[in-house]
Amino acid sequence: GRVVLEHPMGRKFVSVCLGDDKPGDGLCLDDAGNVWIMESGNEKAGLEEALVGKNVAMIAVGGGEQYIALSEKDHVTPIEEASTADSIVAQLQEQIEIIKKEKSTSSTLSSNANELLTNLKNLLRHPSLLNSLFYDPANLNNLYHSLLTLPFQDELFKAIKSSIQSALDALYNSRMIYPESLHCFLHYLRFFDLTHSPPSLDPTGTTMQSLCESILSLPFEGYKNLQSLLRHYPPTLFQSMIVTPLLTQLDRSLHVDVDDDGVQHFTPTRKAAPVIATLLRWVYATAERHDLAPPQAFYVPSLSAESGIPIEVLYQDLRDATKTSAQGRLEFHITNFPFLIPPEQKRDLLQMENHVSMVQTAAERGMVVMPDSEGHAVLSFDPFFVLEVERGEEMLQMTFDAIAKASQKQLRKKLRIKFKNEEGVDAGGVIKEFFQLVSEELFSYGSGLWTSKYGDNVTWFNENTIILEDEKGEEGYERVGVIFGLALYNGVLLDVHFPLALYRKLLDLPLGLEDLIDDDIKKSLKQLLEYEGDDVEDIFCLFFEVSWMNLGCVETIPLKPNGGEIPVTSQNKEEYVILYVKWMLVDSIQPQWDAFQKGVDKIMDGASLNLFNPHELELLVVGTPDLDFDALRKNTEYEGGYTPETPVVKNLWKFISQADRTIQTQFLKFSTGSGRAPIGGLGKMDFKIQKHGLESMLPMSHTCFNTLLLPDYGEDYTILEERLGRAVGECEGFGLE
Repeated sequence: GRVVLEHPMGRKFVSVCLGDDKPGDGLCLDDAGNVWIMESGNEKAGLEEALVGKNVAMIAVGGGEQYIALSEKDHVTPIEEASTADSIVAQLQEQIEIIKKEKSTSSTLSSNANELLTNLKNLLRHPSLLNSLFYDPANLNNLYHSLLTLPFQDELFKAIKSSIQSALDALYNSRMIYPESLHCFLHYLRFFDLTHSPPSLDPTGTTMQSLCESILSLPFEGYKNLQSLLRHYPPTLFQSMIVTPLLTQLDRSLHVDVDDDGVQHFTPTRKAAPVIATLLRWVYATAERHDLAPPQAFYVPSLSAESGIPIEVLYQDLRDATKTSAQGRLEFHITNFPFLIPPEQKRDLLQMENHVSMVQTAAERGMVVMPDSEGHAVLSFDPFFVLEVERGEEMLQMTFDAIAKASQKQLRKKLRIKFKNEEGVDAGGVIKEFFQLVSEELFSYGSGLWTSKYGDNVTWFNENTIILEDEKGEEGYERVGVIFGLALYNGVLLDVHFPLALYRKLLDLPLGLEDLIDDDIKKSLKQLLEYEGDDVEDIFCLFFEVSWMNLGCVETIPLKPNGGEIPVTSQNKEEYVILYVKWMLVDSIQPQWDAFQKGVDKIMDGASLNLFNPHELELLVVGTPDLDFDALRKNTEYEGGYTPETPVVKNLWKFISQADRTIQTQFLKFSTGSGRAPIGGLGKMDFKIQKHGLESMLPMSHTCFNTLLLPDYGEDYTILEERLGRAVGECEGFGLE
């Protein structure tokens, strides 16, 4: 409970800082500027006057028995500590400026440099001093960047490393829980940014490991207070002072090694890697909760596709992580920290995992008996699930029929599409068009499976259970789930507008108020939660029930037993919101969802979807509508003699830049088979422009290879504009692909 601290002389205490070893130990500052020591929680008898007449303005603690007091004259007076210094920060800055003006060419450090190192060591060795002088992290960041301008970086960071290690050793086993004493941990992280520091800084990672372990071993109260400190960092400083040092340290700790069997593995070169990754997970959760940094701020550089690390290495790590988890063993695997991996790499990981599954399934079920040229029966390997359909109104039903007849093993082979009476060979382009065409009918409101109450841009389950009466509706949802899974399994984008809540449900993540689809209901529930009056029952007139329209009739259902008789009050409004959200997103569509998920699991059961967060999974399924054609231009390769400076190529990019959004989308669909960009955007997509055909011909494409076949129309822009415009406007149907 709360304790009233009485002043022995009748004055008032204006500040109290408690130590970390014993909950009652600490300093007290009274309104006369005098400092008192409090011991063992005895609020009166345990108070002893320590500093009198020093005009103290601030006190601070830093773990163990490290206490300091700051006077209004910037005089630092450690209590039970050694050394004093006038205006430490200003003195350090002044010394830095003096050293920068020195012209010495000697390899021996000057007296000014040695004095600065001594002062810096004293500062970093005493967490209490660091906590009090740098309450604002921006001030420490300024000092850090000033230190980077000094010429003796190796000696500087050697001193920094040893001082921080000494401080961490002194804090070992301290029960640090109070905010005033925790700043030092975050401040120490700043000095480990390998973007600036020399490679000689902590080469074995022992100090970084000690720092991370000190933070991770904080008691719950300390953990919550440290999180509170992080929340008040400006986003730019949060990234530069906290995230970047941890990422660069982890990046240096990862190494690709080859075992005796020639298999490549991620091998941590330092013991610090697991604790750095674990601390990053906590920092990432804090950033996500309080909007301090975007997800891309946490991507480890060595894990990007551009770093040259083979995707096979990541896949092997993923397999090893799955095995050790199943066996209940604790081992460090980088794929257990998927937020550190760029989404394009995770997409490639999932595609590799799916490809291995396709090959294994084909090997188990792919052998069929076929007659040879002489009529003899021979075994033939059939790696594909071939789906032959006809364009038009019957295409979706033909697809449903084929899915109903196929076994799960057949469905998990690689999908190949064949349009009747067309010559197109499906090397990837035909399947893209198939899913685009199927999506148009599959997710239309006319099917009765989806509600239209959220508008044209949202696809959500129809909660009216009449569609499930003869189980045809349930079968419909299951088949939709299968097609959804097939697209995901085969790496093809779908044209569907599911809200983020669906992807959270697929990942088995909790749902909350922010996941509600109806903005008006979401706003009303927020107003209810934010209302501070005691008259909720009179103002809102709500009960624990929910009503909705079903085929023109109002239906009402209680959210809990006898809910229609239980009013919503200021005491139970949180429970009401939780139950309302649960009904909207879970209970009201449970049979529909179960059938849909059953269909998805037929294809994706066992897949590593947990690599993705909900936003990434959405991009994986539907791509992004944000089309950055400038990024695509920079990433484009040219064949057949074309270069970026070829006149027809320059005219092509001029045509695209001047086109409206509809034409741009049609061009992308014509060239790649999809009108949306894949995860990572157009800049991450392989795209080629190849010289092909006579000037009299229209452009063509190999959508399976994202290749535009462009005749050389020369410098005449009007010819390019007319021919390409016709081509992209008439892009349905395939010749040889």
